[in-house]
Amino acid sequence: MARRIGSRYVALEVLGRGTSGTVWRGEGPDGPVAIKLLREDLAADQEVVARFVQERTALAGLDHPNIVRVRDLILDGDTLALVMDLVDGSDLRDRLNREKVLVPETAVEIVADVADGLAAAHAAGIVHRDVKPENILLDQSHCLARLTDFGIARLADAPHRTRATRIIGTPDYLAPEVIEGC
Repeated sequence: MARRIGSRYVALEVLGRGTSGTVWRGEGPDGPVAIKLLREDLAADQEVVARFVQERTALAGLDHPNIVRVRDLILDGDTLALVMDLVDGSDLRDRLNREKVLVPETAVEIVADVADGLAAAHAAGIVHRDVKPENILLDQSHCLARLTDFGIARLADAPHRTRATRIIGTPDYLAPEVIEGC
């Protein structure tokens, strides 16, 4: 069932659900898009909303082929949404579940793409903090791996939002220095 998002976008079908919201395939004035809708029950949580808005802020002006571009932030009543490039493909987790093992050349290409995306983010003062197979989209139309979900990214020059006692990120993919509290 189609759902209007703001005045410029229409969410057409659900692509996936996460802990903080739902990603939809959508349509905008410039063609197909992905629309990440924050769950309505989380819209009252200031920290969650701040992280959602931070994803847009962090990526504003960052244009790199290995990073999914965030195009717009929509605040319409209780609806909070990020509009992003729609990537034609699946994530690395789905591919690993299907194939079990990647041929070495493919693995190297994916790692190189992710490293290029991370280098561009770091050059812009952005630390992703949640690099995992589910956040690496494999763009079939451009043969690229693209990083997504910068929702818990840290801006090097921004004040820290996270309390020292709270771990942010996916435990299985945390860097050792994060676990040690550095």
